[in-house]
Amino acid sequence: LDPFDTLHRYSFWKGEGEFILWPLALVGALWPHPVTMLWVQDLAVVGAEMVAFTWMCQFLERSDAVRRDPRWGPGLAALGVVLLVADPWIYWTLSFDFHEEPIGVVFLLLVGHELWRRPQSRQVWIWAVLAMACGSIVTTYLVAIGAAGVIASRQWRGRSAQVLVAAVVWAVALAALGADKAAHLGSQYGYLVAGGGAAPPSLSLLQVARGVVTHPATVLRTLWSKRLDLYAAVSVGGLVGSVWPWVLVPTVLVLLESGLRPGLRFISISSAAFQDVLVYVLVPVGTVVLVAWVARRHGRMALGLSVLIALNALGWGAVWLPQMAPEWLRVSPDAATTLASVADEIPSGDEVVASQGVAGDFSGRRWLYTVTGPASLPVVGGTVWVVITPSQGVETAPVAVELALVAEMAGPLHAQLVAHANGVWAFRWAPAPGTSSLVVPHSVRTVPAWTATGSAGTLIPSGPSANWRAEANGKTGYVVAGDYWRDLAGSYRATVRLSSTVPVNVEVWNSTADTLLARRSLLPTDGMTAVTIPVDLAKLVPASVDKGVGPFRILPIPTKAGNELEIRVWTPGGGAISVASLKLVPVR
Repeated sequence: LDPFDTLHRYSFWKGEGEFILWPLALVGALWPHPVTMLWVQDLAVVGAEMVAFTWMCQFLERSDAVRRDPRWGPGLAALGVVLLVADPWIYWTLSFDFHEEPIGVVFLLLVGHELWRRPQSRQVWIWAVLAMACGSIVTTYLVAIGAAGVIASRQWRGRSAQVLVAAVVWAVALAALGADKAAHLGSQYGYLVAGGGAAPPSLSLLQVARGVVTHPATVLRTLWSKRLDLYAAVSVGGLVGSVWPWVLVPTVLVLLESGLRPGLRFISISSAAFQDVLVYVLVPVGTVVLVAWVARRHGRMALGLSVLIALNALGWGAVWLPQMAPEWLRVSPDAATTLASVADEIPSGDEVVASQGVAGDFSGRRWLYTVTGPASLPVVGGTVWVVITPSQGVETAPVAVELALVAEMAGPLHAQLVAHANGVWAFRWAPAPGTSSLVVPHSVRTVPAWTATGSAGTLIPSGPSANWRAEANGKTGYVVAGDYWRDLAGSYRATVRLSSTVPVNVEVWNSTADTLLARRSLLPTDGMTAVTIPVDLAKLVPASVDKGVGPFRILPIPTKAGNELEIRVWTPGGGAISVASLKLVPVR
């Protein structure tokens, strides 16, 4: 009942007080698979959309515009459906990963709808408690829902004020219990109170609020730097809807919370859309309300506004929905099959170290640590499974780091290679007695060629790993490929150790620009030979980043500095080719 979060190294409940996971664990018990929670998240967001649509329809039933012209009822209801279904950020939220904010949004919508519909209903407390159980961030959104009701009208003020107070008390209680570690208030908002000095290591919500009030210039400057994403978050649902009081307060708070975090991680639509999911579902309700108000007196204006809003939403969807798969869905079906097979072999009590882009598949194990870059990871079990996917998933670790770890496992650590297919490397490792850590190496300049076999290459792992090679499989193509070093402009030297009975090409590519930088054609060799070729990366080519078009633009996450260089060995097919190692070093 008190699970330990090995990724962040504290009890799970201390992250954000996300107690909703305890009852949801019963769902996992019925269908114990990693995808179960993603399905629950899907259902929660669809449930929130259903509440939003119900809210729209109930408002339209009371609308003077509909009473005067019944055609406005189905017309505006259809507009609401378009706004909810066409919003690409909702789909991006569900593609990103599992988070409690999408779970909490259905309860937040139920609280708001119940307060608006029946302000004296006690049922609102059921939804409020469930929303607060979704963690400290969702609790702050509940504060905004309560504040919206207080501001909207006197008829909603009493119960809304009670909800507001309850949410504030719960947020303070979570902080007092130390259940806000994942919020990182000090590191995220410390600059608002530092006054140019060092940011405090920890902050309270009151201190953050005071920092927002006392540093308006800093607040405006930070938000202005992220204006494209702020606009994108509210534009799809119909910008005008954000001025309805029931929508305005939550929208402002949500965008302030995410927008004032430094950098782009928690505001960029392409990074963490889940933080703003309440905005995506709630703004369409306000839009339908505002258009209905306009239709009451200006029918033609409301019709034109409806068409414009619908076309705007469809435009956002047309531009960004196709980008969902390449942005987030980066595990091929074949790799998924291999990962599932590996997961089935791992006992629940064994420790797992996995590339962060595929770690969710192994989250049911007692001990899980992720490879995000060079680091020292704890070794706590007698058996450790290491699953590395350099070319699969959304990875933060450099490819060279992951390839070096693969070589480390097969070599000095003498781990057993369990699987090596479809971009997945899986090892079973029995650490020597007294081993307390697994060191993920820094990026290296030399990698074994067998860690980067191409379409015309294969690995036959027999004997000591020092003797493993990338061997040609008879096809035309690259025997080795997919080894990447991220480097700045300058001069480099590429060295390949190989043997071949047929002519081959040794090539160096700027993979970022898909440009050939150097090539050397070789005749058949007399045994293993080291081939060195100079490489000149005269200038860096900006990585291709999709920013959108016209009014449908976002602020993309900046790419890492440098370009990715790749060594390849090409064969026309046939013959015996063996590649031992790949090396790329800068020329001083």
